[in-house]
Formats: sequence, C-alpha cells, structure tokens
Amino acid sequence: MENYEEKNTYQLISFSAFKLNKGFTLLELLLVMAILIILGTVAFNAYYNFQLEVKVDEEANRIKQILRQVQQKAISGEQNAKWGARFVNATSSDQYYDVFYGNSYSAGTSTDRYYLATGIDFTSPSSSSTLDVIFNKRTGINSSSSDITITIKTETSDIIKSVTTTARGLIQ
Repeated sequence: MENYEEKNTYQLISFSAFKLNKGFTLLELLLVMAILIILGTVAFNAYYNFQLEVKVDEEANRIKQILRQVQQKAISGEQNAKWGARFVNATSSDQYYDVFYGNSYSAGTSTDRYYLATGIDFTSPSSSSTLDVIFNKRTGINSSSSDITITIKTETSDIIKSVTTTARGLIQ
C-alpha cells in the first residue's frame, strides 16, 4: 500500500509541474513580439530602399535608351541633321529632357519631351540650368563629354545614379 501512495504522489507532482509549464509567460510573448516588430521594421526599410534604388535605375536606363535612340538617329542621318537631347533642371516646374534635331537646341526642332519620374531630380545639370548632349550626323560622336546625374532624396540618404556620354559617343 505504501508503494501505491508513493506512486500517486509522484504522479500528482509531475502532473501539476507539467500543468504549470504548459503555456508561455507574458514576458516571453512580449519578447517574441518585440523581436518580430524589429525584424519587420528592418525588412520594410530594406524593401523600401530597394524600391527607390530600382526607381532610380529605371530612370537612368530610360535616359540611356533615349540617348542611344538619339545617337542612332544622328548616325542614320535622319532629317539630315545632328540630333541631341536637352536636359532641363527647372525649379518652377517638373524636370524634363527634350529630344531635338539641328545644330543646337535653340536653332533646332524639338520632337519629344520626357519628364522625370515623381520624386527623382537632376543633380547635374544644376538647378535652373540646362545641359545639351548633341551627336554629330553620320558619326554619332558627341560634341563633348557630358555627365547627367539623377537623385532621389530620402530621409536617411540620397540615391544617386549617373549617365555619362563620352566625347567618342559612348553612353554609360
């Protein structure tokens, strides 16, 4: 009989110990939630910055594509003229770039206008100024090397991407 009582006492003790450790404490739950919130915040910020970088890359690639098309028009002798693009860093309106043909923008004819995506600004050309990239007829060589820089300004940092045209006509 004594053996039976010891066995029941052991079962009661182990059962009550198991019952007490069945759930999580409030502290454990709060700790897990805090870790998940921190991880979520870091992941969201990384994804947001990645989206901004993609936006700047897409705009830079669009500028390169337009410049290559302009260069091809000059090489093919379309309109029997030089072809170029004028980048306008306007302070009072949206920033844009025009495609034109002729010896210069003022003496030429504008054919297309492209606006920068929302939130993207030119760093070069500087504020309230313009930059012309003109490709010579038949050769596609640029009159001079140019550097076009676009920027997204965020609360934490600026994302900058440059498009360069060399004097030999290379667009990078």
